[in-house]
Amino acid sequence: MRYRILATAAVVAAGAALLTSCTGNEGASGKPAPASASTPELPNSGAPKVDSPLPAKVLDGSPCDSALTADQVKGYLGETDAADPKDTELGPSCDWGSTSGSSAGILVGYETKTGQGLSLTYKNVKPKAKRWVDDLDPVQGYPTVGYVAVGTTDNRTCVIVVGIADDLAYSVSLSIGDSAVQAGKDACQLGRGVADTVLTNLKARA
Repeated sequence: MRYRILATAAVVAAGAALLTSCTGNEGASGKPAPASASTPELPNSGAPKVDSPLPAKVLDGSPCDSALTADQVKGYLGETDAADPKDTELGPSCDWGSTSGSSAGILVGYETKTGQGLSLTYKNVKPKAKRWVDDLDPVQGYPTVGYVAVGTTDNRTCVIVVGIADDLAYSVSLSIGDSAVQAGKDACQLGRGVADTVLTNLKARA
């Protein structure tokens, strides 16, 4: 069964994703670097500002068509169900679920309706997250946070949110596969790798 997390206007959560092993997407060192203490912050949220914003057009349409290629999805998940597009309160999303029976999948959401970008996550999620990870390496220079949603009962799920402009963000939510759980992999670090792949694809649309 596919693991899902429903996105609402109050909680920036998106669904689930796998990675059965470490890939080259975790950064050169494989270790997170602390965020700069001098990074300017947006008022009333604590979210860092985006210094080199991408145009809004990179988030046009459905993530099913632009977030990940079919080969990239297969590389992360193996064989999957058909992509499942939805229109949520935050913006369009796309859900891919592995058919291996490992409860793994990837859900990418384009947060285009709030006009708050990463600050929405800081304001609505940070105060009540089960785990809040703000020391992830920025994804290609763009501010990035990860969190485990309140009510999550295991360590296989993490949501990564990347701000690409002060008023725009996208999220990658993942639930790692069984073998990754058994190997003690960190879903937030692995999710950052998927988010990096998504950003490369989005920048090609700029």
